[in-house]
Amino acid sequence: MREKAVFIAVFAALAALALALAGQAFAQERQATPPEYRELVAASQIKDAAARLKEFERIKAAYPESRFVAGINSSILSAKVELAGTLDAVLALQKDLLAGGQGAARLQSPIVAADQILSHPKLKTFNKNDVVDVILRYQEQALKAVQDPASFQGIPSDRQGPFKTQLINGFELLVAQAYLNAEDTAKAKASLDAYKQGGGVTGGAYLYTLGGVYEKTNKTKEAYDAFLGAAVDNYQDAADRARELYVKLNGKPDGFDAALEARVKALPYEPGPFNAPANWKGKAVLAELFTGSECPPCVGADLGFDGLVETYPAKFLAVLEYHLPIPRPDPMMNQATKKRQDYYGINSTPTVVIDGDKDATGGGSRGMAEGKFKQYKAQIDGRLVADPGVALKVKTTRAGDTIKVDYDFDKPVSGAEVQIVLVQGEEKYKGSNGLEFHKLVVRDLVTADPAAPKQATFDLAASEQKSDQYLTEFENTSTRFQNFKFPERHARIDRSKLRIVVFLQDKETKKVLNAVVGDVK
Repeated sequence: MREKAVFIAVFAALAALALALAGQAFAQERQATPPEYRELVAASQIKDAAARLKEFERIKAAYPESRFVAGINSSILSAKVELAGTLDAVLALQKDLLAGGQGAARLQSPIVAADQILSHPKLKTFNKNDVVDVILRYQEQALKAVQDPASFQGIPSDRQGPFKTQLINGFELLVAQAYLNAEDTAKAKASLDAYKQGGGVTGGAYLYTLGGVYEKTNKTKEAYDAFLGAAVDNYQDAADRARELYVKLNGKPDGFDAALEARVKALPYEPGPFNAPANWKGKAVLAELFTGSECPPCVGADLGFDGLVETYPAKFLAVLEYHLPIPRPDPMMNQATKKRQDYYGINSTPTVVIDGDKDATGGGSRGMAEGKFKQYKAQIDGRLVADPGVALKVKTTRAGDTIKVDYDFDKPVSGAEVQIVLVQGEEKYKGSNGLEFHKLVVRDLVTADPAAPKQATFDLAASEQKSDQYLTEFENTSTRFQNFKFPERHARIDRSKLRIVVFLQDKETKKVLNAVVGDVK
């Protein structure tokens, strides 16, 4: 079964809202994970549609009162659609889906139905013109739905406008795919242009479709570049198609893997130069990101932070990234990340905290990274001109595995505490969200009283041991992930690019007064 990446890419925000509302309800109920939850997760991972259908029908019969019944029914319908042999059979199955539903379901159902057709394993056997007609009809139904206020029932008023825009743009991408399937490249390109001009996310689905248009119009170099971009998102067979075009352009595959890795490491946007504020008074902003390598929405936030790292000199911005087991265990998490998670009460990823304020929320795909970067940058720039009230300095020395930290501040600070953080420049690990390179990973942390001697020591071997013990304890004690074992452990600290971040934080308000960064030589 082809991954439903198109639907995810173009309508992730609506799904995120639904998940957020469900998460709030779940948090309020504070009830244990239902027994069918793990069975549903396992069933959703079954690739064979017939076997998946059988398992979801079994779960529905076994748990008739499940609060996941809507999702179960949707999964049953999806499997049946996948098994249907003709376009008419698919349309018959989708009839009830499109006729029923209240509120946001009226917005969601047409785009889900359109994606089911375009991702169908037998799409190539369907009449291409009929497919275009159906997708256009579903688009028309969705456009009518967005004009009806009843479709937005339960969606906050400040989010209704963005959802309307995303739905309209999202359908343009699906229409483009339908036209490409029908080999009408001119109309496919026109729909892609409309999608992009409307602010659509130019991620894997967009790039893959664009690559198809270029390939069919004999623009080999442009097609290669588009497929290579889609390969970064692990979209379908984009890597294989990019490789084939690379060979066509260069005569051999040598160098393709290096080209792909370079594209993976590169930002999907240009962050632009940094201009120091003329009235800067010595304030360094602290930006903290709570993320996870198993968290798809964290990709946009992670890459947004990567842009911050590239843009701001360390004297103006200190960046810390904590890895958490949300939604799945992360091998880079440790006792320090858990401590900061508990300090702020973090229960979702990605969560961004700037100078102690949790006012930068939400994530997104790779194609949304530039928007996240601009969001974070605006908040950072507004804080840079503030008077920190206290000046910090730090000096680090390293002998073998021992790092000694000497720090100081120019005046006494009451009601605050000092945080001294050991940070690794980069760690390479590919989790399920596809990101392979993780920047400024927090490895250890010491909390000190400002009145205490202004020194701290990190023993790298001891920090590694603590992290490894934390992973073992997680495996042995987690009630949410019973019998889980890390396939890879990333407790080892790369000694090549270490830094120390020191900051003063008010214990009551959690406001960060100032921060300073010191490279470990």
